[in-house]
Amino acid sequence: MKNQIYLILAIMCLTLVSCDIEEEEVIEDSEAVTSKMLFPKTKHLKSTLVTKEVPFGGRARHASLIFDKKMWVIAGNGPGIYYNDAWFSTNGTDWVAATKNAAFSKRANHAVTVSNGKMWITGGTISAAMNDVWYSKDGKQWNLATKNAAFSPRSGHGMATLNGRMFVIGGHENGVEKGDVWVSGDGINWSLATNLAPFGERRDHSVTVYDNKIWVIGGYDINNNFLNDVWYSPNGYQWFIATANANFLPRRDHGLTTNEKGMWLTAGTRNNDFKYFNDIWFSNDGINWTEVKASKNYPERTEHTSLYYDKKLWVINGYGLDLGNYYDFYTDVWSFE
Repeated sequence: MKNQIYLILAIMCLTLVSCDIEEEEVIEDSEAVTSKMLFPKTKHLKSTLVTKEVPFGGRARHASLIFDKKMWVIAGNGPGIYYNDAWFSTNGTDWVAATKNAAFSKRANHAVTVSNGKMWITGGTISAAMNDVWYSKDGKQWNLATKNAAFSPRSGHGMATLNGRMFVIGGHENGVEKGDVWVSGDGINWSLATNLAPFGERRDHSVTVYDNKIWVIGGYDINNNFLNDVWYSPNGYQWFIATANANFLPRRDHGLTTNEKGMWLTAGTRNNDFKYFNDIWFSNDGINWTEVKASKNYPERTEHTSLYYDKKLWVINGYGLDLGNYYDFYTDVWSFE
């Protein structure tokens, strides 16, 4: 009987030791994450006006991405004109039209991503919001995946690819903001990940993928608030808040891009008081954001695009009030390194 009691006590001790070890491992993992999130010191960036005049003209509400080792500008609008073209460049100065008249209709405020070796475009607006989905392997030939996706028509939404699946996030239709998230592996069949994500209904936010997570930053919500909150998701279904009030001022229609070191946020607007930005912010954890000074300021703008390419941060076109006119569609391209 004594031997049995001793055996039971021994097993209990081993179990407690095992539990202690597992708890310590969790703590160690947590410390590793904390260490990773320490914010690095950033240097001033050298500003370069790469070109004053792009061949595709001044435009805003276009979309950009990196594909086939090139920078791309897709569709958008200028003063009184909408586009359905696709241009690419390897240096920001020389731009080539893959097509000036793509199979998809003219539009602005659409969203794009790269998935499974293809460029994808969803939604946008001209006279009404759309919910079609198109893809291309070369930027010249565009193919229709679906004319009417399961998600409702929208513009001002975000799009991202994580682990081989595409996500469409938020946006608006007829001035009504959306807070839903949709997911697809093929661009044809779309499933509802969540009808209302914790970040709520919003449009003109920015979306990116960094550190194996989808990030949603800022925008304009259903209560007419400009936002500077930061949210992330490891799978598109579960969402967590990184910060409700980032260091940068609330804004919409800003640029967001990433490199291996972190996320870069550029410009945007708080246009209820005609405030346009020309700042640059960096974060490697989504919580701590530091403004990075440039050697020369680029003109204040919104509805532009930002990319990180060839070890440089790029700001492409957009809309602003630099000349004090209503229709200031920029034709310039800037780089920062």
